[in-house]
Amino acid sequence: MPKIAQRFRIKTPIIAIVKNNGLHTSMFTAVGDIVTITCGPLDGVRMVEVTWRDQTALMFTTEIREHAELIEGAPS
Repeated sequence: MPKIAQRFRIKTPIIAIVKNNGLHTSMFTAVGDIVTITCGPLDGVRMVEVTWRDQTALMFTTEIREHAELIEGAPS
């Protein structure tokens, strides 16, 4: 289960929800992008807050678990 401060490398593009000009917009991450978990909840199929491309985004925990890999040596 993803934990706060863990970093993940995206293996398959996944959806990220970002705020753009005050509106929530969905975007796809690119393979190789790095995301850092910044806020939970971290259970089930809920969304977590991450830092991605120097901005705050929301992502589903299940997508992070299934389509990203933990970067070893990163804080846990």
